[in-house]
Amino acid sequence: MKDWNVVITSQTEEESRLLRELEELGEFHPSGFREVILGKVPDVVSFLETLRRGWEEKPYLPNILSTITPVRLVFPFTLENLLPRLQERVLDFIEEIGDAAFYVRMKRRGHKGELSSQEVEQALDRFLLDELAARGLKGHIDFVAAEVIVVVETVHNQCGLGLVTREMKERYPFVKVK
Repeated sequence: MKDWNVVITSQTEEESRLLRELEELGEFHPSGFREVILGKVPDVVSFLETLRRGWEEKPYLPNILSTITPVRLVFPFTLENLLPRLQERVLDFIEEIGDAAFYVRMKRRGHKGELSSQEVEQALDRFLLDELAARGLKGHIDFVAAEVIVVVETVHNQCGLGLVTREMKERYPFVKVK
C-alpha cells in the first residue's frame, strides 16, 4: 500500500480479526510485517473518534487493537536519501512545534542492520533544534513532558511522517508513541 495515513498494530495473533473490525472505516492492508496494518481513512480525527467510542462500547476491542499512529504524509525513500527527505518534509511542522517540548520517535520496519532508528531520531532532533532556533522559536527536547512527538514510521521503502500531541495521547488510549 503506497498511500496510507495510519499505522495500526494488532494484539498478538489478532491481525485478521482487527482487519475485519476496521473494514468499514477505510482501506486497510497487512504491511508484510506481523501484526502491522497500513490504512487510509478519509478523516483521521473522525477515525480516531470512532475507535475511541468503540474502545468504550466494545469490551473486546482492546484485546485486538494495540496501537494507532497517525501520519500526515508518506513518501518513498532509499537508505541514502531518508534523512535529507525527512529534513525537507519535517520543515512543514516547524510552526506547529514552535516553542513546545518535543522529540522525534522512529519506528523502523524493514532494513534491519542497515538503518538505525536512534541515529535518525538524533539527527532529526538536532536538525529541528537548529531550524527552530534559526526562526527564533524555543522548541526544546523533552522525553518526559513532550507536548509534541514527531513520528517517523518506515515500512519497507515507504516513510510516514506525522505529529502526535500530548492531547491525542491523552484522548485516545491506543495512540501510544513512547
